[in-house]
Amino acid sequence: MNKIYVTATNRDFLNIFKTLTDTKNVKDTSYAKTVVENSEAIMKHLAELEELSKPSKEFIELAMKAKALIDAGDEEGLKKYEEENKDIVEERKNQLDKVNSRLDESSSMELILIEETNLPSDLDADQLASLRPIIKK
Repeated sequence: MNKIYVTATNRDFLNIFKTLTDTKNVKDTSYAKTVVENSEAIMKHLAELEELSKPSKEFIELAMKAKALIDAGDEEGLKKYEEENKDIVEERKNQLDKVNSRLDESSSMELILIEETNLPSDLDADQLASLRPIIKK
């Protein structure tokens, strides 16, 4: 299997991972092996970002209470609750801004090339575009 160093944004690597995950049920051993190995490599590469994106315990509790207010149709209660907890909401917004910033950073990693003849025949244009950096020409 041919490997290549790919330089792309972390968002691009995430899109490659999503496409590999979406096509993991293809009945082709060579493609399946590439999916498994590349998926594992990308998961390892993006693990820090995944950890960074996890909401705090306080935000999870806030979201659950907010959902209960939404389900109850209590718009006034929801507005009041959000205002009372605006620091936690702002903290989460800042956290997601950091994650998005990191997703747009460029990085490099080694991935296995996919032979063009091994590509699933039912890829759509978006999937094909996301896999382009690792398709052997």
